[in-house]
Amino acid sequence: MRLAGLIKQSLLRVNKTRCRLYATSVDSEALALDTREYLDFKKQLRQHNVFNKDGYTCLQLECRLCERYNNNNHQFQPAAASTARAQGPQAYINKRTGAFICPQCDVKTTLSQAIAAYQAPAPIGYRRAPIQNIDYTSRFPNLVDVTPEACEALGIKGLKEAQLNAIGAKYDAEQQLLHFELRNAAQHLVGEKVLHLEDRREETLQGSSCSGLLLHTGAGNKSKAVLVSNLIDYIVLATQNIETHCIICLPHALQQLPQECLPALERFKELVFWLHYDNTHSWDAARAFAQKMDEKRCLLIRPTETEPAPHVALRKRLNVRHILAKATPVRHKSITTFSALRNDILSELQNIEKVNGVKWKRFPVLNKLLKGHRKGELTILTGPTGSGKTTFTSEYSLDLAMQGVTTLWGSFEIRNTRLAATLLRQFVGYPLDDKLQEFDHWATEFERLPMYFMTFHGQQPLKPVLEAIEHAQYVHDIAHVIIDNLQFMMGVSSSHRGDKFWEQDAIIAAFRGFATKHNVHVTLVMHPRKERQEDELTTSSVFGTAKATQEADNVLIIQDKRLTAVRGKKYLQVAKNRYSGDLGIMPLEFDKDALSYAKRRRDKATPNDS
Repeated sequence: MRLAGLIKQSLLRVNKTRCRLYATSVDSEALALDTREYLDFKKQLRQHNVFNKDGYTCLQLECRLCERYNNNNHQFQPAAASTARAQGPQAYINKRTGAFICPQCDVKTTLSQAIAAYQAPAPIGYRRAPIQNIDYTSRFPNLVDVTPEACEALGIKGLKEAQLNAIGAKYDAEQQLLHFELRNAAQHLVGEKVLHLEDRREETLQGSSCSGLLLHTGAGNKSKAVLVSNLIDYIVLATQNIETHCIICLPHALQQLPQECLPALERFKELVFWLHYDNTHSWDAARAFAQKMDEKRCLLIRPTETEPAPHVALRKRLNVRHILAKATPVRHKSITTFSALRNDILSELQNIEKVNGVKWKRFPVLNKLLKGHRKGELTILTGPTGSGKTTFTSEYSLDLAMQGVTTLWGSFEIRNTRLAATLLRQFVGYPLDDKLQEFDHWATEFERLPMYFMTFHGQQPLKPVLEAIEHAQYVHDIAHVIIDNLQFMMGVSSSHRGDKFWEQDAIIAAFRGFATKHNVHVTLVMHPRKERQEDELTTSSVFGTAKATQEADNVLIIQDKRLTAVRGKKYLQVAKNRYSGDLGIMPLEFDKDALSYAKRRRDKATPNDS
């Protein structure tokens, strides 16, 4: 019980960790933008001639939330026209989530809470938010200009220290790293990104509520930009003096693009993704980011041998400007010929391991059968009651999260505290009940995983669950959603009440559509039909109609024969595999101490071990 209490406290530290609980109503962020409220607000802005401008992802307007806006009587002083420039700090309203962000004042709230500041007269008792000055302090006090030694350690042929200094790089000789500043849309310093020269490891450090970009504009006011995922590619392109494009380095590589970064990208009419796909889960991140940035203005350089990442192109002496000119739209309005698909096919063939998906480290047999965990697919897991579906699914998802696959858990059957305790124990490899002095260490390590939890419990209707998932996918770039289990979403829908099979089919169709539309892998845990204990489960044993197994890309069945045979075993059966067609079984041997179905691993070193 004490361990469960500690885990609950750890999960609730939302300001200090990335492991966040989601609820149907969140105080700090709306789950989705209320379209009617948004349209009424825009109408109100036009009536009062308040500056506003529709952008690709945000509505830009003057900020009237903070005390910096000079209007002590809370009365409007209209601008000359709604198309005029903002008189005060410029704020941005995300057109998908309704988040109200002012980079100048460091104010972040929801549209519902911001509306009062734009009403005339202001509501009785209304007070503006105080200015939260952005005062980010660098964690590297010994920074100096880049030296020839730093250039040599970087290993980029022909690179001079003057070029690195010109793009804002600094050098820390003691820690052997290159340092760059991250700035928001108002050009305030909100964080820093460093490259460790010894092992090429990158690290991003930012404030608690802000997120910035590393942007090199060069000369002139450019309306096009190239987005790269690492500092090496940024350095290569920024020192090439490309006349037509700004160079932007994403803050968190291909793992996540915070919505706070979007205002800084509003001024660009064209964004070119030229990314380095260093691991499998980042293979199609460009498409996911393009959906967040408005696909119509996004272009993509497909990774082929003749069009590699920028630092590889430089090493091979390829012309980076020629490669940049070959960028093609992320979204095709219509594809009617093979030639339109030719580059995509070549890219997949040359990067077949990345197309296969993220490999499990704990379950090599699954890699052999399924080839990997891919975005855009629907997986159904079923098995008898008490067979360990939730325990297996938690380890299955933990393995992927430890490799950077951003995961959202929806556990309707067991509470998040118990689920998190299981995940933590699987992560550590042994129980912490008698080693509570180690809890803080392992909890801090676990909090670094890109894993989020929904706070729904018990029966829930489909609509709020899907809204929460869509919000999490947009804000946190979720790549894997687990629903445990589907039956808890049935029986509460008024439109299908009384017909559980139609209701289940509608839920399956909704998750299938979500997986395809948002390119997210969805894993659904489902109970089987009532079968005789001695009979093996099959795809037809999944509860409901055949639609569930027809829509699924993968069907995994836990077969438990321990109660029906003297030498009965438990194993996972791959009963359907749409990607490669390979079927087979994976033995499941349970390690009670680690709550693990993986082959027995060497225990992790405790924090006190040397």
